[in-house]
Amino acid sequence: MTFPNNTNNRVFYATQAVAVGDIGATGVKDSWDTTDAGDFIGDGYVMVAHGIQSIGVTTNFNLEQIFELGQLSLYENYEEVPDIEVTFEKILDGYSLVYHLGTVDATDPTLTGRSNARSDIRMLIGYDTKTSVSNETAGQSGVAELYCSGTYISSISYNLATDGNFTESTTFVGNNKLWLTGAGSLLADSNGLIADAFDVFDGNDAPVGPGNSVLRRQNLVIDSTGKDYGGTTFRTVVPDFIEGTDPASATGIEGVGGTGLATNCSYVENDVYINSVSISCDLGRESINSLGKKTPYLRYVNFPVEVTCDIEVTATGGDNIDAYEEGNPALTGSRNLKNHSIQFVLDDSTVFSLGNKNKLTSVSYGGGDAGGGNATITYSMSNFNDFVVMHSGDPITLAAGSYYKDWF
Repeated sequence: MTFPNNTNNRVFYATQAVAVGDIGATGVKDSWDTTDAGDFIGDGYVMVAHGIQSIGVTTNFNLEQIFELGQLSLYENYEEVPDIEVTFEKILDGYSLVYHLGTVDATDPTLTGRSNARSDIRMLIGYDTKTSVSNETAGQSGVAELYCSGTYISSISYNLATDGNFTESTTFVGNNKLWLTGAGSLLADSNGLIADAFDVFDGNDAPVGPGNSVLRRQNLVIDSTGKDYGGTTFRTVVPDFIEGTDPASATGIEGVGGTGLATNCSYVENDVYINSVSISCDLGRESINSLGKKTPYLRYVNFPVEVTCDIEVTATGGDNIDAYEEGNPALTGSRNLKNHSIQFVLDDSTVFSLGNKNKLTSVSYGGGDAGGGNATITYSMSNFNDFVVMHSGDPITLAAGSYYKDWF
């Protein structure tokens, strides 16, 4: 492959732009900010991804060595299907989440509803002498375009911390990757023009979160009033053993989606000092092959899938967790643990709902030593298969009233 117009000396952040969307897309459009869920741009498009901090692409060619009796040298170094992995890091900024752009064919926001959705990933590399990827002239449509087709979401994680921006990390897996220049390119076409959707990168692109800002610690909803999205009230709830919560408020409160009874939890209000929240889910994709075809016809999610949530708080007392070798006498069945509801709500319409069957896997207390600093407590929780992420910029074809609800 040759790049006749490539005068680049390097590639850096201003020369890269990414779009993710419908498998087999033939066009590209700009994302929207916070429209109603289900108001999709239409089939056949990838959408510009905003707030991207980094993208990484790894290609592994799977080789199987075959030998034979009679010679030491290889009989054949057989090539299996290549594995492509694409990773994104994004700031939460009010625009559509990458997780959602990668699952436009989902039937609903649950893990199973999104499990078979596939997407195309396109990345444009422009000239390092321009101020933005849209600042091109005819005949200078950029250096190259990456095209990864038919990818699946493989892992998702979210980090909500007091010291920095809220972030999303996503990994896609697939088996097809092309580098395109000129003819055959979607984002930088053969006429030497950048797709109009990338005109958004004109030096004035900015977040569309609350206050036209990225999301940070103040954007976690921490009062019992909650937020109304799609006609349902959503509230941030955490396990009721966390110091500062009001266990009494857990009695009869509305549940994760505002309709069911929540389990052993409490609203997060001003007396709960959360330092950070980390939510992650690894889907563990596996391939199903069939005779007569080399490419897998499905890379399925290997259920059950563990969903983890780490909550770090500033200690104002103990960790409030008792452990008995024969089980807590106050609980039946010789056990120490209960199920708990967990949900985090952001004021840009994002909801992370982990259902009502989260259990504590570990708790650690530390810090506050003579060298200075505060003591902290980290609660590690997990459930299986209960992982719903909602945002009003999710392009799946569900009306807001059917989308924003209690999925558990």
